[in-house]
Amino acid sequence: MTTDSAGEPAVVDAEPERPLFRFGSHEERTRAITHSLLLVAGAFMVGIVLVGLSRGLLSGAGLTEESAPVAVNLTSTSVHFASFLLVCVGYVVWQDCRSLVPAGVPSPRSVAVVLVGFVVLVGSLSALEFLFSQFGLEPADNAAVEAGQDSPELYLFMIPIVVLLNAPAEELLFRGLVQGRFRRAYGIVPGVLAASAVFGLVHYVALVGSGSQLVYVAIAAAAGLVLGAAYELTRNLLVPIAMHALWNVSVYALLYLDATGGL
Repeated sequence: MTTDSAGEPAVVDAEPERPLFRFGSHEERTRAITHSLLLVAGAFMVGIVLVGLSRGLLSGAGLTEESAPVAVNLTSTSVHFASFLLVCVGYVVWQDCRSLVPAGVPSPRSVAVVLVGFVVLVGSLSALEFLFSQFGLEPADNAAVEAGQDSPELYLFMIPIVVLLNAPAEELLFRGLVQGRFRRAYGIVPGVLAASAVFGLVHYVALVGSGSQLVYVAIAAAAGLVLGAAYELTRNLLVPIAMHALWNVSVYALLYLDATGGL
């Protein structure tokens, strides 16, 4: 496998240049917006259909949210993110745009970015949440977090799901495809900003409880900025995937310890 000057995996049809800002052709700009919106909408629509079908099959087997909440929630979450992967892979094959999602064995530099990036991610999101709390604003809960309050073991079962499905699916969609399309049309900085904004906004649909939805969206968007920057630094999609997975694993592990009195 060949590598570029930074020691990262080289992609044969990779973009020849990645300026911070650019103003692409009308076709590129139109494609960036329409393809990104349709990709995100399509991923969610396919997810809704397949999750509905999976819940119907479980119900036919006597498994409902009342009788088997953990099994139903785990299945729904797995199918939801598997749907994201299905749509994204289908898009890459259809558009023949492998260069939008470069991934390979991480170099030592990439591993360092993962570790430093994870620390930056934890620190920045914690600081942002603390800042909002000074104004009496707390983020709303994610539906998966609320579901585990009555069944803490759900938090543990979520760990392999976020590593194998959640992080890869969301990073492939938002950093790889959405950010990639916007980067080609507008440059690196607008690409990171646009993908982070979309990443934050789509988390609105997963929120429950009495907290502030806008605070949660802002925190998710901030996470997108850090993940997007790490991706651009390394040009390796496995880097934001690893950071995203580490963040989610730490959140669910802490939730489990808190719910079971381990903290």
